[in-house]
Parts: sequence; structure tokens; C-alpha cells
Amino acid sequence: MLFLLLLLALAIRILNVINNIPFSFDHGRDALAVMHLIKTGNLKFIGPWTSIPGLFFGPGWYYLLAPMYWLTQGNPLAGPITMIIISLLQIWLAHKYFGWIEAIIMACAPIFIILSASASNPFPIVLITLLIFICLKNPTKHSFKLGLLIGLGFHFSSAFAIFYLLIIPLVLVIKQIKFNLGKVVSGLVIPFIPQILFELKNNFIEVKAVIKYFSIGESQQITFGKIMIVTKSIINELGLAILPDQPQLRIVAIGLLLVGLFWVIKYRKKINYLLEICLFLIIPTIGFWWLHFNIWYIYGLLPAIVIGLGQILKHSPKWLIYGYLSLLIIDNIKIPTQQNGAAFLKTKLQAINYIYQQAGDASFNSYHYLPNIYDYDYQYLYFWQGFKGRQLPAEFSYQIGEISYVTEKSDLLKLFPTKTNKAEKTFLIIEKPENIWHYPLNNWLNNFKYEKIISRQTFGPELEVWQVK
Repeated sequence: MLFLLLLLALAIRILNVINNIPFSFDHGRDALAVMHLIKTGNLKFIGPWTSIPGLFFGPGWYYLLAPMYWLTQGNPLAGPITMIIISLLQIWLAHKYFGWIEAIIMACAPIFIILSASASNPFPIVLITLLIFICLKNPTKHSFKLGLLIGLGFHFSSAFAIFYLLIIPLVLVIKQIKFNLGKVVSGLVIPFIPQILFELKNNFIEVKAVIKYFSIGESQQITFGKIMIVTKSIINELGLAILPDQPQLRIVAIGLLLVGLFWVIKYRKKINYLLEICLFLIIPTIGFWWLHFNIWYIYGLLPAIVIGLGQILKHSPKWLIYGYLSLLIIDNIKIPTQQNGAAFLKTKLQAINYIYQQAGDASFNSYHYLPNIYDYDYQYLYFWQGFKGRQLPAEFSYQIGEISYVTEKSDLLKLFPTKTNKAEKTFLIIEKPENIWHYPLNNWLNNFKYEKIISRQTFGPELEVWQVK
């Protein structure tokens, strides 16, 4: 039966991934770092930057992505494939340590499917929290593992992992559980070794960044409005972790959930992990009222709400259990909408392939106007094409003569023959800006001083490719 559930989960994820893979700013940035790691063999001691200037995640995300990028020879699908594997592992762990109900929820709930269609460094924090819940079943035995998992959390979501340092000690103290502090600390230190080495080499740049951040204070000051936004956002994400996506099914599921809660309260059923669930849900929510907040900071909460729902359903009548889980499964019986927005890999590859077709054997330049300015995604896609045997553009950037923002670019260019011939053709990839405050398109176009537009080709509603003279 577990094999069938994993097969169902895999089928759902594959159907949602095909043609619907986002590939934009963060994806391109991370893929470039992994490509540099694989092609040059230079080890990474820090990961992506955080929202605090000068502070970085640990490099665990890059090393997690590297095997699949290596096996697929750099295909951007490597990221979602990695996340699908992690998702299936979560389902297996949920089944083994908590039961069928939690496993089915993780297989079918909308947010776990969404996280499988893309790849970003906060996503594995779901697995970290799930493993922490498993270790909290026997903290005395798993003291070292608990420390190790807390440290690993800072490789994927520092903004959430900081709450581990408060939640886990509270659980151990309140429950009066004996644990080996030395093992916890030694496990905690190990994941920080790469960053410690980076700090020693770079004059403690991250320590200074953290000190500066706390001395200046958080820019997102606590207000009633922020409290409402944060709380509403968290409730919405938690809903996606336990409720169907389709409105009619969701209404029925909420009704069943309320009946289950009534049943538990009426008959005074014992809820296992109640302390852990409450602390994991309450402390980060209140914490984000005060601290900087983004929606992806809270993915570490998802296992807590899944385990909580599992406990409610386990104490409910069988008809309610079967009805609720059936709604989650039925919710996935639908044809995924095909996406053709500029943020999706399929659309970007269509634009890239069109440029290669138009260029033929001629040398060409490619410049990119994007909603987020920096074109890490196109940088990666061109390098990927180059390593597959296609010619690299003579120049490819968001503006003429600029490569410094891609720290890996100089090293990667050295792996290709040096070009001396001048570009014969010039292409502009133009994505629709997300808001009116974006750098005006006309200002960007003025940088190129072109004589005329030779051709214009659209790809979906948000992307155009111009060939200019």
C-alpha cells in the first residue's frame, strides 16, 4: 500500500511539473553556483544571501542540488526532480513514524505539490522540521541528531531555523526530558563549519552584518496591519497544507475538520505531540510579528499542522477519516493548467531556441530586460546551452559590458574558447515588468542606441524577443 501511495504522489507531481516549472531569479542564481561547483571543483563555503545584507545561508542547498545537476548534465529540471525525491522521502517518513493519515496528507495536500514543482533553498526546511519531530519522540537517544538538524536548518531557512533554538529547549525543559547537551552542541556546530571557515577568511563579515542588523533594528516595524498580514498569510499557507485547493471541496473539508475537533473535545481524546505542535505554530507566528517576514519563511511550520490534523483524524469516526482523505485525493483529479508566463522555464527556453534559430551560425549578443533586473536565469540557460555544444553569445547580460554581478561568470567563461569576432546580430529579451516602479523600458532601450527593430516575436503574454540593428 505504501508503494501505491508513493506512486500516486509521484504521478501527481509529474503531471504538475510538466511544462509548469518556474525558473527565474533565485533558480538561475542557485543553478549558476551549482554549475560552478561542478565544472570548476571549487568548494562552496556559503550559500545564497539572506534578506540581511552580508549574511548568507550555509552551502547545504548547493550540495543538495549538485548530484542531480551532475546526473542530468545541468538540466534545470534537476531542481524540481530533487524536490520530488525529497517530497517522496517525507511521505515515507511520515508513514513510518506517524501513520497513514499524515502520509496521505503530505502526498496530496496542495502546498506539498507546489513545493515539488520548483526548487528554492527554503523548501527543504519542511524535511528538517519533520525529522526534528521524529527525533523529539526520543530526544535522549537522538541528542546529536537534534543538534545536527538545528544547524542544517540554517542552510535552508535561517529566518525559521532561529526558532528551533527556542522551541526545542522549551519542549525538553517543559517535558523534563533528559538529553545530552554536549551531543546537541557538537551536532549543532558541524553544519556551521563551512561558514566558520568563510568568516575566518573574510574578517567575520557575517558576524558584523548580524550585529549591524540588530543595532539598527528591523525595517518592518510591528503594527496592527503587519500582525494581520503575517497571521493571515500563515493561516493561508497552513490551510494549503491540510485542505483541498478546490473551493467546494475545501468547504466540505473544513466542515469535517470542525466535526473532528468537536469529537476530540467532547470525548476528551488525548492529542500526542500537543506541546510540540502548539510551540511550533505559536512561537514563529508571534516572532514574525516582530521580525522581517516573507511567506517562504514559514514552510518549517507545515509538518506541525499535518501532525496536528493527523491526531484529530485518528480520534475521529472512520467515516470522517475516509471522507476527509478522499477529498484530498479527489482534489488532485484535474488537468493542470499549462503556464506560459515569462517566469516559466518552457517560455524562456522557447525564447532562447528562437534566438539560436535566428542567429544561425552568426555570432550574436543577447541582452535581457527583466522584472528583477538581474538575469541569472538567462545567464544559466546560455551557459547550459554552451556546455551542450551550442555557441555562447559574444555578450549576454542585462546591459552592455556588465558581468560583475554574476560572480561565477569569469571562471565559467574560461572553460570556453575565447571569442575575438564582433557580434553580427543583437537580440533583446524583454519581459513585462511586474509594477510601475520598475526601471522604465525606454530608459533601458536607450542604452543600446539601435538603428531599427528588425523583428519582434512574442512568447506568451509577458515575453518578447526583438532583433535590432
